[in-house]
Amino acid sequence: MKKENSLSKREKVFYGLGDMGNNIAYGAIGFYFVFFLTDVAGISPLWAGYIFMVIRMWNAVCDLLMGVISDHTKSRFGRRRPYLLFGAIPLGIFFGLLWLVPFKDHLQQVFYYTLIGIGFNTLYSLVAIPYNALLPEMSQDYNERTSISGFKMAFSFIGSLLSAVGVTLIVDTIFQGKESYTRSFPVMGVVMGVVLMICILLAFIGTKERVKDKSGEINGNIGRNLKSLLKLKEFRLVLGVFIFNMVAFDIIMAIYIFFLKYSLQISDDLSYVFMAVPLVAAVIATPLWVSVSNKLGKKRAYIISSIYFILPLLSCMLIPAGNIVITIIIAVLIGVGISASQVLVFSILPDVVEVDEMKNGVRREGMMYGATMLLYKISSAILVAVVTAAMGWFGYVESASGAVITQSASAVLGIRFLMGCVPALSLVVSIIFMKLLPIEKSSFEDAKKMISEKE
Repeated sequence: MKKENSLSKREKVFYGLGDMGNNIAYGAIGFYFVFFLTDVAGISPLWAGYIFMVIRMWNAVCDLLMGVISDHTKSRFGRRRPYLLFGAIPLGIFFGLLWLVPFKDHLQQVFYYTLIGIGFNTLYSLVAIPYNALLPEMSQDYNERTSISGFKMAFSFIGSLLSAVGVTLIVDTIFQGKESYTRSFPVMGVVMGVVLMICILLAFIGTKERVKDKSGEINGNIGRNLKSLLKLKEFRLVLGVFIFNMVAFDIIMAIYIFFLKYSLQISDDLSYVFMAVPLVAAVIATPLWVSVSNKLGKKRAYIISSIYFILPLLSCMLIPAGNIVITIIIAVLIGVGISASQVLVFSILPDVVEVDEMKNGVRREGMMYGATMLLYKISSAILVAVVTAAMGWFGYVESASGAVITQSASAVLGIRFLMGCVPALSLVVSIIFMKLLPIEKSSFEDAKKMISEKE
């Protein structure tokens, strides 16, 4: 018999497809955009970090505004879904524009990628924040949300896999590698842009909002809402977990392609294999972590998985260059860790919505997701920019127009350090926040009961 709060697998699949589209864009930019700026456009690591920081910070502000706007939206499609319908096509177009090399002058390049990046990230906020805020409005069942989150993250990993493998297949295999990057990256942008449009539109078609709209009870003052949320202990702790978990993932994404090509000396024609391995492992491991979470609770599962994840990250300092077997093993172990960190943290965040409603009497999913993304992306923008600039401090040299550069030993060692030790430290901090978090299944059910009694 179907539970009252349960969703069909069809709806979960369609919802997951939305995150596949989002993560085709997020994955391609996270894995390749810094590399594209330094090794295709020929921009220095310092300026590449600046561009990344500016557009990510802009994205952070847009996330907050978009959360507030979607909380107050009223339409026949609901509060969240209309943004999937109207934002999908413009988002795909701006994604394609990111991968052009229309100028050779350095200042023109910096201006172009900053401007197009701002446009893209504005549209990404327009789609992604309502999409994420849709999850707690699809079901109020604790375990059902973990299930939805599992589908969401499985498709998220598939999206990241498609972007990671698809990019390298197009630019390194179908085309002739580095010598053709100025032609192959624009082709990739068109292909991936079309796919992400379709995925987001399918998410609009196949999902439904169920939770009662309480947007009229929300104070429209952004500053007051943000201050109110930050007074909520549970939100502050979840925010700490989320930020340091996601920053670790962002750093891994930004450095991984450099790690493969320069520290491990993986040839261009094999790049797609090693980009795929951790993400395939992440997809396969997703049901495992959903099951572990249901048995042990989200909190214990996250702490255990994060401690595990730190070990293969630290091993990046020791993997010998050119050793295919060891590299594949470590890549698989990293993928399993990525799976846990992403599935569990995204299943915990929605549970704060009910705590907020219990204590403050309002449902403001959009504001909560917007505030979370604002603070996370500002943190990520700064830290990824610092990590990118740090490659230059270690001696990394940028290239352009197909030039092949041999990096110094200090640059190679620096890439290893940035790939392994920095994300591991970030995960340690996230574990500390998680240990302090008081939300468990019993407290979540108590919050729902108190909300029901007030209505």
